[in-house]
This record gives sequence, C-alpha cells and structure tokens, in this order.
Amino acid sequence: MFYNRILLKLSGGLFSGEDGSGLNFSAIAKIADEIIAAKNSGIEIAVVNGAGNIFRGRNRPPTFDRIAADQIGFMAGIPNSLALLEILNGNGVDTRLMSAFEIPGIARKFDPFKARKLLQEGKIIICAGGTGEAFFTHDTAAVLRALEIKADALFKATDVDGVYSEDPEVNPTAKRYDTLSYDEAIAKNLRILDQTAFTLAGENALPIVVFKWAPDSLSRVLKNPSLGTIIS
Repeated sequence: MFYNRILLKLSGGLFSGEDGSGLNFSAIAKIADEIIAAKNSGIEIAVVNGAGNIFRGRNRPPTFDRIAADQIGFMAGIPNSLALLEILNGNGVDTRLMSAFEIPGIARKFDPFKARKLLQEGKIIICAGGTGEAFFTHDTAAVLRALEIKADALFKATDVDGVYSEDPEVNPTAKRYDTLSYDEAIAKNLRILDQTAFTLAGENALPIVVFKWAPDSLSRVLKNPSLGTIIS
C-alpha cells in the first residue's frame, strides 16, 4: 500500500527520550531522522505532536479548571514543535510551523489550503496548538488536521506495536488487534485515541495506523502497515 500524504502523530513523551520529561535533543534528532527518511521516499508529511513531556492535563488538581488545563496543554506542545522545526530546518529540510492560533514571529495560523500547497511543494508542516479549543485533545487535533490536509492516513506512534485489548505491560495476555473498525474501537473503549478522535475519523473514513516508534519504524510501517494495527 502506498501513501502519498500522511499525518504523523507523535506523543510528547518521544521528545524527552529516556529523560522522562522536558526536551532531549538527541531524541528529537532521531525523530527528525525518521521523518527525513520517510520524506526522501517521496511521501508528503505533516506532524502533530503532543505535550506529555511538559504538561499532562489529566494530572491537574481536582479544582483546576479543564479549560485552563487544555489551554496550557496546547501551549506546552509548542516547545516540542519548535525544537523539531529547528532540527529539521538545520538538516536542510524546508519545514514550516503552523498553529491553531497565530504566534507572531513564530508561527502563522493554520490554513488548510496553504498547508496543502506547501506539502505539494515538498515542505514538511508541523501543526501546533492542538485544535485551539478546550475539551479536544491532541489526538483529535491530529485527526482534524489529517482531514484538512486531505491525508491518505493518520499514523500514530506509540510505545507498543499496535492496539491491545488492555495494557500489555499490565496484562501480558492482552489481545493484539491486527485490524479494527472505528465502531469496534469505540465499543471496546480502546484508549489508544480518545473517542472523539475515533468518531471524527470514522465519520470521514480516515484510516489510522497505530505502530511502535523505534529506529526505522516509520519507514517500515509505511511500506507494510500490518506491522501496526490498522483502524478503518
């Protein structure tokens, strides 16, 4: 299966490497290498990254307002985006940062038509700032941006090799799914993406490939999506 254009969703944890939090520039350089290799194979790539290495809204105190937590989360993802942008550009790969909200001198407001044009010109797009609205996660933002740029599929990088019925680190006998429908993912309450993201993807028939992030994993799963779990 060949993909012409993809949206790559990266967890914030990948940006901290083994440090567990903050920015690890060696780990980010490895992310850039994977993206560059995929781009050099002829694939157009847009990226959405999370912010878990800096801030996790679910860890907020009980009295902390959800809207404020989501706003912090969207802002927290921007350092990851900027670091990846700098390393990609530093490697001679023309990369542009677009955000759900304009950041003067740093990022223009996301424009799907401009983004598609830049992708066609061979540039990489990093989409920051989530959806710009509270109550929507970076996963939902990834699905939304994938639809807006007319991506062939959403590729979600995780620390496991696909979608499981339960956390395989907690239950070694958890079932791994080779394929799933959107309805099955929602009915089984599988938390690899949030339910809003699954619903939006299903309503618009956007395929999702969930795979384990490792050296050369992106290039390999692009050639053989069955290395991960395919949701369609």
